Amino acid sequence: MKILYLTDGDLAPHKAPQIHVSQFLKHWHDAGCEVLLRAPLTHHEMPEFTFPHEWLPYSDIRLLGDWLLHIHLYKELRRELKQGRWDVVYTRQISTAPALYRLCQQFSVPVLCEVNGFLLENYQTAGASDWKMGMVESMEESILEYSSLVVVPYRALKQRMVSHYDLPSDKVMVVENGVDPDLFQPMNKLDCRMSLGLESDAIYIGYVGSFDFYHDMETIFQAHQGIAERIEQPVYFLMVGDGERKTDMQNLAKSLGMMSYVHFFGAVPNSQVPEYINACDVMLALQPKERLQKMGEAGFLKTREYLACEVPVVLSYIQGQPYPFAKDACAYIEPESPEALVDAVVDIVNGDIKLSSMRDEIVAHGSWASSAEYLRQVMQALVEKG
Repeated sequence: MKILYLTDGDLAPHKAPQIHVSQFLKHWHDAGCEVLLRAPLTHHEMPEFTFPHEWLPYSDIRLLGDWLLHIHLYKELRRELKQGRWDVVYTRQISTAPALYRLCQQFSVPVLCEVNGFLLENYQTAGASDWKMGMVESMEESILEYSSLVVVPYRALKQRMVSHYDLPSDKVMVVENGVDPDLFQPMNKLDCRMSLGLESDAIYIGYVGSFDFYHDMETIFQAHQGIAERIEQPVYFLMVGDGERKTDMQNLAKSLGMMSYVHFFGAVPNSQVPEYINACDVMLALQPKERLQKMGEAGFLKTREYLACEVPVVLSYIQGQPYPFAKDACAYIEPESPEALVDAVVDIVNGDIKLSSMRDEIVAHGSWASSAEYLRQVMQALVEKG
């Protein structure tokens, strides 16, 4: 099977999409598929993958960069589809180029559209005008209509997509984010702390991910004093990642007088992330209440990485909603509640909360390889169906 993977997302090193994209393509390539990735050159140093890939020139001028990239992708795709070059086209984050999807339909080539959230909501968060919102909604609706299948990582997102755009339920498939269990595995805590220059007998509460509006960073910092008052050892936060709100969070830590108790490590190579996770006593995956109400599930990617390392996890959860997959392996708390976070962390550290291990289940069913193989079989069936 010949698979063309197209994305206009940022695949620069240390960016989460790079991990997701590379894991799928690596598996398909290893499984004997002929693959090619086409993506924008967004950084002077891009990853070197083991599978065929092309970095395309890209301008970071807003809208212009995407427009020029999409024209290039369209011209190349049209030329290759005329030659019968590809059996299937897989796309990620290309939510403003309906012509690409119409082209695949014209040549009867299956095209899958991976959607990780409503494009409409991204523009809404950015304060887009009503006319622009209407245009974006129209484009997103067209793309979903012309796609052979829509791939989403959450059950709740599928339900919202089906409802909002009146899609057939069987057109939207859920493929959960995975984890590399060979990389993310338990390590000796003291060895990790020594390697990172951390204290051996302190309590470390960790977070790995982006600093953006989808993650509830405020609750983390607001809980520090309450945790420190109830635990004898020094309590530190270990924050790994980058994003638009990082400076705001650093300023919040300063205003709360706790800057000396927070380690901001910034973005680190994915290969080093397990060392930071295993250095911690507790890991956090918190999201704002509004985000949880919309998505219904929280922190799947980082949560699986935490759990694969067998480090206790605290997640946000809204009462009355279905539990995410890790019901017995995580401590769930009310969203945006520093008091609830204090209680959960203290109870975990003191051994009052007993959490089960999910590593065996993640190794068996929650890996990137499992998700990628499921997708490969689905694409193969589409190709054979014609």
